[in-house]
Amino acid sequence: MRARLVGAAVATVVACAGLAQGQYIMMPDSTNNRVVLFDPFSGGLVNSNYFATQGGTTVHAMQVGNEIWISEQIGDRVSRWSLTGSYLGAITGGLDNIRGMGLARDTVYVTNAGTANGAPGAAVVMYNTSGGSLGSFNTTSTAPSPFGVLYHQGDLLVSSSSANDDIHRYMLDGSSVGTFHNTTLSFFEQMDHDVTGNVLAAVFSSNVVAVLNANTGATISTFAASGARGVYQLGNGNIMWTNSAGAWVYDVNAGTSTLVYSGGGRYLDDLIIPTPGGLAVLALSGLCAIRRRR
Repeated sequence: MRARLVGAAVATVVACAGLAQGQYIMMPDSTNNRVVLFDPFSGGLVNSNYFATQGGTTVHAMQVGNEIWISEQIGDRVSRWSLTGSYLGAITGGLDNIRGMGLARDTVYVTNAGTANGAPGAAVVMYNTSGGSLGSFNTTSTAPSPFGVLYHQGDLLVSSSSANDDIHRYMLDGSSVGTFHNTTLSFFEQMDHDVTGNVLAAVFSSNVVAVLNANTGATISTFAASGARGVYQLGNGNIMWTNSAGAWVYDVNAGTSTLVYSGGGRYLDDLIIPTPGGLAVLALSGLCAIRRRR
């Protein structure tokens, strides 16, 4: 399970003069073509327009070293951006109808569904962190329409929008380990870990977020989340999730969800901006988050 740094408050740039880095949740808004930042402790909106994207139906913004890589489902590419939102180019060719991504060790895994542009069909395409191709592995018989990747217990979990498995488990080289989860729930998108190491899964067609046992994949619980796409557990224990209406925070005690951002909600991921970049970027919006470790 990845380590997370979580937020405690939002303050001015002056008050943050000694801050070593800024930690946020980032999400591409595929309706308004921009990246949005949230506080990883409370889920509160920090920056509604961190930087503009180039369209292409953005699905997943993921930090890769000192860059932000964004998968474009219709654009059939992975666009690359600096931590200040400057466009750096794109990974193109061999991709068609891509969705979520994952980072495991020094490899970036990109889910692919189509065959245009020389793409391999239902597969996970692999790159090193410099953008060099590492090939792909086929998922046709196990995850026929792959949507998300999660590094889990040394392996990869790949979610799918259609049978055979809702979530299939693979070794890092793409060798099948077997079914992780397969029930009457359908159309799994983003996965993440909760604080205990169990797996959170956004289940689009079943309109829920599911909590799955880390070892067996069995369903522990679900809560209502209409058309769920993205999911992330916040530092305060609540769960952020997204859909076409925007980003929501589910209060685990009250059992209710509150809309915190309106737009085209997609996958949620960590962003860590080191000094001086963090202060420079946030100075543009007049915001700087004070953080503490959970």
